[in-house]
Amino acid sequence: MVTIGTVIILLILLGVTPAAHSQGDQITVKEWQVPTPNSAPHDIVADISGIVWFTEINTNKIGRFDPKTELFSEFDIPTPSSRPHGLVSDDNGTIWFTESGASKIGKLEPETGEIEEFPTPTQGSSPHTPIIGNGVVWFTEIAASKIGSFNLTTGAIDEFSTPTQHSSPYGIIVDSEGNAWYAALTGNKIGKVDAETGEITEYSPPTDNSGTRRIAIDSKGNLWFTEYNAAKIGSFNPESEEFKEYNTTSPSSGPYAIWVDIYDNVWLSMTDAYKVGKFDQRTGTLHEYDLPTPRTIVRFIYADGDGNIWFPNNSNNKIGVIIQQPPNSQNQ
Repeated sequence: MVTIGTVIILLILLGVTPAAHSQGDQITVKEWQVPTPNSAPHDIVADISGIVWFTEINTNKIGRFDPKTELFSEFDIPTPSSRPHGLVSDDNGTIWFTESGASKIGKLEPETGEIEEFPTPTQGSSPHTPIIGNGVVWFTEIAASKIGSFNLTTGAIDEFSTPTQHSSPYGIIVDSEGNAWYAALTGNKIGKVDAETGEITEYSPPTDNSGTRRIAIDSKGNLWFTEYNAAKIGSFNPESEEFKEYNTTSPSSGPYAIWVDIYDNVWLSMTDAYKVGKFDQRTGTLHEYDLPTPRTIVRFIYADGDGNIWFPNNSNNKIGVIIQQPPNSQNQ
């Protein structure tokens, strides 16, 4: 007879940590309807002033939302059908975004709404997700299996091919030294691009064909990533090169987006289960939450400096925020 204890031991030997699960602790969720119908908000970010920005992939716009006034503004992208995908804010509040349908990087000046566009060297590259580190906008090129870098000082764009061919690099994050880390969806790898040399090193998670999708980093420098095909999230310690994996409740949950908040909680979306989750590193517990709008699909998550979790409700033309209790106020 196979006992629960035996199963847990087998999972640990396989490199899979069975996380404790909970239906969730106390959170508050707010949502707002985007002005333009059927805009399909895709990625989201909060800038240094607390203003929230998001891409409208279906309607060729960048959206702006002021949480204090609850007012929206929208900015048309010059190139038609550019399909804006990911975006990031730099230290000056300037918004940089990828145009997946036009193979361009866009720059939006918040004060004027002026947009400037920069073609990537490889046409048809489908730039996907951007991140900023040490004066460089790094971005994934999912169709070209390359990582791009846009130097904010010189304006030069460089590209680096991933060692694994047809790897579909997807999510990207930057560590404290400015190195870019990416998750390769079909390559089933996570990779590191050395900021100084451009050299790429790739690592394979324990689960084959896991569908590594988005990637985040915690305060200790550990990488966290979603495994869409395997219904897991994974972590990777760059110093020890050790992987760990954690199961979600459902074997078909579809972990997609991931981000780490100011308390080192790991937030993820589960698009096939229409849920979001919070993995508490202190307790090893994964809390899962239903969202107010039925059949909500969340393709990106962003945690702001106040511990709020912003998400685009891609399937219902909304954006939303999760307000959580700080850890020291829970269970009191």
